[in-house]
Amino acid sequence: MKSSNSIRLAVQFYKRQNTTLSLVNLMLLVAISGILETLPILASLPLLRSVFLGNITVELGSFEVTMVIYAIALAVLLALRFFIGRYAQFANARERINILTEFRITATAEDRKVQKINFGKSVQGINFLLVGWSQFVPGILFTILGIVLAPKFGIITLGIVGLWAIILRLVKRNQDSWHKKSSNLANKIDELNTTQLKELQSYRIEGARWDAINKNLREIVIISSLVGSLMINNHLGMSSSFSSLFVIIVFLRGLQQLYTSYIMAQQLAGLQNFLAKV
Repeated sequence: MKSSNSIRLAVQFYKRQNTTLSLVNLMLLVAISGILETLPILASLPLLRSVFLGNITVELGSFEVTMVIYAIALAVLLALRFFIGRYAQFANARERINILTEFRITATAEDRKVQKINFGKSVQGINFLLVGWSQFVPGILFTILGIVLAPKFGIITLGIVGLWAIILRLVKRNQDSWHKKSSNLANKIDELNTTQLKELQSYRIEGARWDAINKNLREIVIISSLVGSLMINNHLGMSSSFSSLFVIIVFLRGLQQLYTSYIMAQQLAGLQNFLAKV
């Protein structure tokens, strides 16, 4: 019996295909790529600070490193980011291209006609799954790192994010409602009359409107949470619990990546009907 969960359906779909990389290896690759997407940004901050202040050393907490050695280490990290990121993106695209090509070669003409849209959308779902995973893993890691570096600030920030989650839940409820209405009509699209087609159009437009609201709330949620937490910290005299902008940027990147993974999960959920049919 197939799962009704879109993530499980996407995983099951990938595992049934003849692929070069196993799903575990591909998810590990994109997770590392996602971590390396943020690490160079964070690692560059101490160097930028030293260059800005005209120092000849780079301070890392209680440690000092010469600027040359630190710059070389950062260059190595940037190189890793480029090569692993490039390969991860390429591997993701290659596997999806191979899956689609094999379907077109091996499937019967009748299967291609019946399953063409379902199969194509399911392959698109693999991309949403992998992109979401590549953001979820580093998002969790950097958020936890932020809490470790500044526990009080971190807890207050997550508390504000929790309040935002209530609003996001209401947005998602509206989003799902319109998509459900459009899906119910789209399942019998060949039988719809003109009035019903107009009705389907309006449902899809409303669904797209709530999709746009959901996606573009990201910066408002994250920045307002960080600013609100800073204000509370200052008011309660907790600002001494962290000493630099570094912690804020760690939280900023962590929350950004978590929100992006949330959006990818929403995109994948929108393909559930297609995944369930292949």
